Amino acid sequence: MAEQIARFRFLGYKILDSHIQVAPDQEIGKQFNVTFDQTTGINESDFKMRLVLSAKIEDTNNAMHIIVKSEGYFEFEKNITDDERKVFFNMSAPAILFPYIRAYISALTSLSGINPVILPTLNLSKR
Repeated sequence: MAEQIARFRFLGYKILDSHIQVAPDQEIGKQFNVTFDQTTGINESDFKMRLVLSAKIEDTNNAMHIIVKSEGYFEFEKNITDDERKVFFNMSAPAILFPYIRAYISALTSLSGINPVILPTLNLSKR
């Protein structure tokens, strides 16, 4: 059986910006508020897509603030349908990029001398 190349492919990512702020004399809360923002850019002539995915994490005690902005790079086949585009661009791309942000936040917090923040896995298909 011949291998089939995916019609939508992840090419890589990079962290564009990250910021962590921890209050020196305040206990970090155990609960976190997490928000995401995404922006998509599509180059139709090269069949490339760029997803900027940002995460903002704040603890409930307001003692820690984290912002991470990442950029993921994808390519897609010329003849994908509008329905496939909707799934690939709005659900698949964020689902592929999120684990990298999740791991980065865990490493950033653990290397900062505080308890690591480990974001839960997310089901992005229900967004």
